[in-house]
Amino acid sequence: MAAKSAPVDPVPTREECRTPDVYFTGSRINWFRKPEDMGTSLEEAGAQTALAELQASPDDDYLTVTLLAAGLAEILHRRSRAQQGETIEEGLLPPAWRVGFSRLWWRCAEQSCPLDWDDLRLLRWCAEPFSTWPVILDLSPTDLQQTLLVDEQLSEFAEQGARLAHVDVEAEWVERQVYEALRSTAAANGTTKKEVEEAYAYLRRYLIDHTVITDRTVLSLEHNFRAKDSSGRTMVRGLIDVAYRSRPVSGPQRFLLCPGCHNVVNDLAPACHTPGCLGGNPLVSVLEPLAVVYEQHRATRLYFHDPGLVEARIIDALRDDERLAGKVRVTAYPEVDVLDVLVEFLSPGPSPVVLESWGVDAKDQVSAHLLGRGFIWPQRLPCTGRFLALPMHRARQPQYVTDLRSELDGRVSGVVVIDEQRLLKRIRERAEELHP
Repeated sequence: MAAKSAPVDPVPTREECRTPDVYFTGSRINWFRKPEDMGTSLEEAGAQTALAELQASPDDDYLTVTLLAAGLAEILHRRSRAQQGETIEEGLLPPAWRVGFSRLWWRCAEQSCPLDWDDLRLLRWCAEPFSTWPVILDLSPTDLQQTLLVDEQLSEFAEQGARLAHVDVEAEWVERQVYEALRSTAAANGTTKKEVEEAYAYLRRYLIDHTVITDRTVLSLEHNFRAKDSSGRTMVRGLIDVAYRSRPVSGPQRFLLCPGCHNVVNDLAPACHTPGCLGGNPLVSVLEPLAVVYEQHRATRLYFHDPGLVEARIIDALRDDERLAGKVRVTAYPEVDVLDVLVEFLSPGPSPVVLESWGVDAKDQVSAHLLGRGFIWPQRLPCTGRFLALPMHRARQPQYVTDLRSELDGRVSGVVVIDEQRLLKRIRERAEELHP
């Protein structure tokens, strides 16, 4: 059914929705409209109320594509549930998709573009770069080359947009589970604040360094982190269960790992697709489990491992630099992940005191505009220097830093946007200034 007229209300009710209703069964799209679906549930009403707040800035195309990304995330989540045999009761397209559709329709009308397109046509567009859409969107040149779907899954750009919109999809649910398991495991295995922080930092870094492990490794972790929950299971095993997928095996297991990021690659396509990873010839890793191997969930890789690579590089570079010994104290994930890195410059002498403290929040996200819109500097940890650190592959993109600073201007003050190499250089220079 073609969308020949747009909804008057940017947040249409079920009765006002001009496009057919759609739900997913397996990989098929089914169109239907039943009388019992005409009411508005409390959940739907809440979503509509939240989305109604987004009616401002009608010409903000970043808001439009963010809403479409959020809608796609929910659509794919429903499809995943249907494929697992779950009964899907939601009949209508998600509210975010409907609002994004409406906003895009009006953009087309403003530009005298064809209006004879519907939800299925828009779904097809989502797999194409924004620059090829029949409407001109006010996005950065880099973002115009992005898509919302890649191989029927959310693209990296869409993942970022869906997170910005706070969509409760499977990946975000796993992310929250992993984060809560990290915090609770650390809290249960420390008796002092320092011990809890150290336990958290160790486990957080473990997720960055280990994409595939065995049950032997889990037993070793349980030996080091012995706290148990009310059922008698160790807390650290609970963390592994939510961050990794287990698979029963027999005998030694051979994996190909990327030498740059340690993500698993396969024989047919050894090239690594992790953003910013230089890749290289895959390394052969032979694991000898007792009976089970564990591979990271997609959400663990997207939200903990891959973006954590830049954090790990910064931390390792500072800790391994002998020139900084006695001059700088580096704390990973201080205050249980308030920031990624706390750099404290120490005074000379046998009883050093902290002269300055610099906080570092490292971010690796595909869109500078969406990063700027969602970025908030944590206020819990006072710092004399505040840095938003970017990996080199983002900082080198044309206009990325300029676009990010433009989005932060007026929203976040006192934060320096800097690439990882310049950050390290500034830290070394400041340490020398304080230790002439």
